[in-house]
Amino acid sequence: MSRLAERADLAEIDPAGLAPEIDMLRHAGLLAACLPGDDGGAGLGLHARSAVSAFELLRRMGRANLSVARLFEGHINAVKLLCLYGESRLRARIFPAVRDGALLGVWGADGPRPLRYAPFGDHLRLDGEKVFASGLGLVRFAIVTLREDTSDEGPSRLALLEVSDPQRQDPSAWKASGMRATASGRFDFAGMAFDPDQFVGRPGDYEREPHFEGGIWRYCAAHLGGAEALVDLWQHALAARKRLDDPMQLTRYARAVSLCRAMTSLLRETSQTVEAAVNSDPAATDAAVADALLARQFVEESCVEILQLAEKSLGTAAHVRRTSIERIRRDLSMFLRQAAPDAKLLKAGRLLAAVPAGSRPW
Repeated sequence: MSRLAERADLAEIDPAGLAPEIDMLRHAGLLAACLPGDDGGAGLGLHARSAVSAFELLRRMGRANLSVARLFEGHINAVKLLCLYGESRLRARIFPAVRDGALLGVWGADGPRPLRYAPFGDHLRLDGEKVFASGLGLVRFAIVTLREDTSDEGPSRLALLEVSDPQRQDPSAWKASGMRATASGRFDFAGMAFDPDQFVGRPGDYEREPHFEGGIWRYCAAHLGGAEALVDLWQHALAARKRLDDPMQLTRYARAVSLCRAMTSLLRETSQTVEAAVNSDPAATDAAVADALLARQFVEESCVEILQLAEKSLGTAAHVRRTSIERIRRDLSMFLRQAAPDAKLLKAGRLLAAVPAGSRPW
């Protein structure tokens, strides 16, 4: 983690990008650790027994470098989806590659040409693209959402595709100021062929709970780590300016620390609640998903407040380019912006409203 943190400022301008960081994860055995024990891994993030370990690792990784944490969370998610829904022969093909150091990802965002498939001889042919595809040139296999070319309705399905062709990668499509080191952008699938045995599960499996919305605790753990890194740098900056004895500065700093501690407690508990809800009755699953959605809301609001407190405390120093504080501020602000946040809170409210009065432990 120290080495990841030391390179974090350099990573977004280094031509090598995050390749050295992914090598660090590979050599440390963390990519393979996500695999089940029978496949040479440690089951990291696959069940309730490892939920806290996965939470702490993502938190520490977010504290070191949010972009690395973003890619590693996608790797955990991809392995988990394969374990949940993938056929045994597909896992037998891919898991050895993961043991050898392959990075996986999950790409769900469609561009102007949504990803489709159609029969083509003995195979299937793809058309369309994915945008916000993180890890271009780093991710070897991505689990993608797609639909049959004749269908615009109903649930999508998942497929595992190799995405290492540089001719199909367009990192210039990433225009955001934050999370630049993730090598995100557009991937063009037009004309690619794949076999039906590369499908992962059945239509609708991707949205199955508690793994879909419930699993958002993982990226929230990375957000928490980024917030903690910002608070640490903020404290160091105040100490260097001999302003740690200022009552207003101490009040802002104490508030930020209290929010980090609250997020830590909430997310640690949420990770266990969600992963323990597997194979539970529908009411317990709904309650776990609601907990995860509420935790996401609290983490977003807390991180936004910490960003505001740090900017108010540091002034223009928070905006000086090529500084760690400015990079973390940009990255965290960008990473917090997940799709349809209001819809997620509305879903949590509906799930909670369905719980009979007095039956929910507060």
